[in-house]
Amino acid sequence: MFKWSKDITPSQVIKLMRAEKDVEKLISVFDSATAEYANGFLHDQSSFSYMVSRLVSANKFKAAEDLVARMKVENCVVSEDTLLSICRGYGRVHRPFDSLRVFHKMKDFDCDPSHKGYVTLLAILVEENQLKLAFKFYKNMREIGLPPTVASLNVLIKALCRNEKTVDADRMNLQGLKPDAGLYGKVISGFCNVSKFREAANFLDEMILGGITPNRLTWNIHVKTSNEVVRGLCASYPTRAFTLYLSMRSRGISVEVETLDSLVKCLCKKGEFQKAVQLVNEIVADGCIPNKGTWKVLIGHTLDKTIVGEASESLLRDLEI
Repeated sequence: MFKWSKDITPSQVIKLMRAEKDVEKLISVFDSATAEYANGFLHDQSSFSYMVSRLVSANKFKAAEDLVARMKVENCVVSEDTLLSICRGYGRVHRPFDSLRVFHKMKDFDCDPSHKGYVTLLAILVEENQLKLAFKFYKNMREIGLPPTVASLNVLIKALCRNEKTVDADRMNLQGLKPDAGLYGKVISGFCNVSKFREAANFLDEMILGGITPNRLTWNIHVKTSNEVVRGLCASYPTRAFTLYLSMRSRGISVEVETLDSLVKCLCKKGEFQKAVQLVNEIVADGCIPNKGTWKVLIGHTLDKTIVGEASESLLRDLEI
């Protein structure tokens, strides 16, 4: 089908393969390059790896795995990236156990998985909601001496925020996660990102009760997340929101303008106007100036009260007559 020159190189083969969009024709190009060994050509790691990636993209996983096995027979180095491309492919089509199977076969190809490999598999397991398996996998990672990285912690935090019952402070210790203010901040932010504000508040309470305080580097993040949790609670858990607000003040955490606005609207909606006024007075004394929306709510509520009061007085006068 193809006429190859005697000085054919892997780069030439890959160039021709890249130009071929049809996967079946692509396979023909790949096979024809070595159809006649008279030209002395053998595929190298680059052409093999490219072919594997194209097969994975076309969901031809068995063909991709067979090609990797052929690489070993032909004494071609099998890289971690090549095997991870198959793992990601299986993850994309929701076959996490096949991803795990290929991962565990890495040593058969004299390939030791790195942090990158472990994080890739953790992400696949979490994405497919295999949370127990993900924590078991992470525990195995710790047992073989691989320390946690920012990437692996972020993947596990994503798992926590999907199912808050899977972990608490004690469990985090068992999993090798140091529950400091930075980690709590990421967990709390993760819950806020998926609008689980009650769960975020629970972890914030756990952090406070555990005596874990933010340092100079994490203080601003703590202030931001605390305010975000209060605003999120206002919609469905107003009492909890106000309790957390009081806790913030007692710990010297400044209240943001948006948070004040949410609390005032929440209190006025509940008919607790005097409490809202007191709240504004406290915050203004701390140096936080309410925005126009907050003043509008208070003034509007005051006008409503005045109108009702005037109407009541008029009705009483009429009754006396």
